[in-house]
Amino acid sequence: MDKFRDILTEKQRITYCIAALIGASAFIAVYGIWVLNPIYDEWLLGRGDLTQHYLGWSFYRMGKWTFPIGLTDRLAYPNQTSIIFTDSIPLFAVPFKLISPMLPHTFQYFGWWGLISFMLQGVLACMILTELHIDRFCALAGSILFVLSPVVIEKMFRHTSLGAHWMVLLSVYFFIRHKHIYQECRKTLICWSIMGGLVGAVHMYYLPMCGMFAIGFAAASVFRERKFHIRYIVPVGAFLAGAGGMIYVLGGFSTKVTADADGLGLYGFNLNSFWNAKGYSRWLPSLEMYHEGQYEGFAYLGIGIYLFLVFALAYTVWVLAEICLKRRRFSRDKLIYIGICAVMMLGLTVFAASPQVSFGNRLLFVLTDSSTITRYWSIFRASGRVIWPVYYLIDIGSIVCYDRFWKAFGKGKHAAEILFAVCIFLQIFDIGNKLAMQRQAFAYERAYDTPLKSAIWEALADREAIEHIVWVSHNLDYGPIMDFAKYAYDNGWTMNNYYFARAVNVNETTRQSMQHLNDSCIYLFKADEKEYIAGNMDDFDLNYYEADGYIVGTVFQIEHAEPLR
Repeated sequence: MDKFRDILTEKQRITYCIAALIGASAFIAVYGIWVLNPIYDEWLLGRGDLTQHYLGWSFYRMGKWTFPIGLTDRLAYPNQTSIIFTDSIPLFAVPFKLISPMLPHTFQYFGWWGLISFMLQGVLACMILTELHIDRFCALAGSILFVLSPVVIEKMFRHTSLGAHWMVLLSVYFFIRHKHIYQECRKTLICWSIMGGLVGAVHMYYLPMCGMFAIGFAAASVFRERKFHIRYIVPVGAFLAGAGGMIYVLGGFSTKVTADADGLGLYGFNLNSFWNAKGYSRWLPSLEMYHEGQYEGFAYLGIGIYLFLVFALAYTVWVLAEICLKRRRFSRDKLIYIGICAVMMLGLTVFAASPQVSFGNRLLFVLTDSSTITRYWSIFRASGRVIWPVYYLIDIGSIVCYDRFWKAFGKGKHAAEILFAVCIFLQIFDIGNKLAMQRQAFAYERAYDTPLKSAIWEALADREAIEHIVWVSHNLDYGPIMDFAKYAYDNGWTMNNYYFARAVNVNETTRQSMQHLNDSCIYLFKADEKEYIAGNMDDFDLNYYEADGYIVGTVFQIEHAEPLR
């Protein structure tokens, strides 16, 4: 702690604490306090991906410890799957499993993850702006833009682990600190290995985003020194080792999950996304996209940022004019960093928009149709998300240029601060309706109403011998499997299938289960298979019952329930 105090001045500590409070206040203003109650989980149920994350954690904590430590056999029994592939934020899931015996049966950490993410978002934004010589008021006010960024609001509590945009900001911070630390090999090793470990422990989609800054960090070292040295690529190696090591420990390489997935190109970045409001703006409309799935590349900047960009454009034109008239020269180091940022932004944009590059509802061109490249690229099939670092670099650049503009032409500091505050207000007002919708959805207590209302489910829950649910139907709908996962968890049962971020092939284990029927399992079919079951009842020695649109097969008879004939 003393060493920390030596690194930061008292003024900096106060500033960063205020930034953290800004993040916390913004979170509570948008999402309320109900989501922070660890024993209140009903807000997490019936919400698609959010439910997947929560129930993934719930089953994980119920399972035995294994090595790698992120594995559980509770969701695709008897196969082991990793907590990574339920997007349940392993960074929190593993520590809370350690103390699970002390926790109540119902326990959720997702609200606190959101709060901490907002606080870190505010602190890191303030640190970045301060490092770029933005004054204290503007650095704190500017942090509001990052905390209430539309791309954060879009993902938080929709795909919660991907709401941790502070990880992108942390990699940006490491990059802009380059000239201070690049010659200290030990320090760069620690920083970038931690960054890689965080990627592995939160979400692997941050791998290309944060990894680009590790590459940029290494490139900056080479260009600054005008020579290549092995220690200059330490950040890249440390980042990959940290990410790979964490993924290994969490079992990411130890399952039957298929890494790639279908849909590459359907979930990319549309070139109109920076001004495509998609319901976030009071003034700007939603624009057409080439694929509906391009919502994953959502990147609406907001009215406030557009105003900053006007000043940024004016400042850029002035600087270029000064250069052309030879009245101004940039330092070599500054040109290196600007050039590397430009290359990184171009590379990330190409990655996010490809392989089907589109503008609005028009396909411009296809970058590649190579099956080999597509196979590996498909690991990050929702490639549109990779635009987020570009989004933040635009935010940072616009604020910095605004500051430089006023320092070059402004007649008063107070005028610059007032106009800065006006831009912040307009940004918040612009997206205010969306913020109100988020508050309406999350800030008030709600009750989960299970669709499993038949007395059959209650009768099965009362039967002590049952331990396992076997989904015989493989084409599962997203909603039903979440409802049955909740039902299974409440009764302490395992499942043979679940909704994972990447597919798990359970065909063989399901076939084996159907060849060895026993009274510890219930066997589920979709309702539209009734005719098939009726024509093949002799195939399996089961009693079949219809309940809430599903068909349940059991070895035993259920009292007071009428079986299918």
